[in-house]
Amino acid sequence: MASKKYLLNKGDYYIYSATGKLGDKDVKGVLAVKVISATDKGFKVAVLPKDIPFMNPAKLDFPWSNNDLSNLGGIVAGWSVVFDGIRIGKETVPTPFGDKELEKYMRIEEKENGTLKVEQFVDPANNFPYGALLSGKSGEVLFGIIKTNIPWILS
Repeated sequence: MASKKYLLNKGDYYIYSATGKLGDKDVKGVLAVKVISATDKGFKVAVLPKDIPFMNPAKLDFPWSNNDLSNLGGIVAGWSVVFDGIRIGKETVPTPFGDKELEKYMRIEEKENGTLKVEQFVDPANNFPYGALLSGKSGEVLFGIIKTNIPWILS
């Protein structure tokens, strides 16, 4: 019996590079996200950062919300474009899978140690996060997708 297909399925993965500088620390790491289960109710992912000083491994549950994957933006940006941020417009962004026309959102937060500006780039069809740029007083970190096995991202 064939298993049901969802937007994300068990075994799907995507990997971001994370580069930049935080204070006096260079950030040169990767962030892998692997789907560990998918059911009619939602999906669970394993978040596996390597050499990213402010991130820890985690397992996160997400409910399905039609074909909206914006909650995944919380992993790299700390927020979902559906609930937070301001739509700036469309931008063509180079990716390892070809140039993609993505929606750009921005959010500015006043923090204890200064202002944090976060830009997030998402697929317009389902708000899947292709990347994020976090910048503030202590530095700047860029997350960008570099590898995946998900067919609709590869195409």
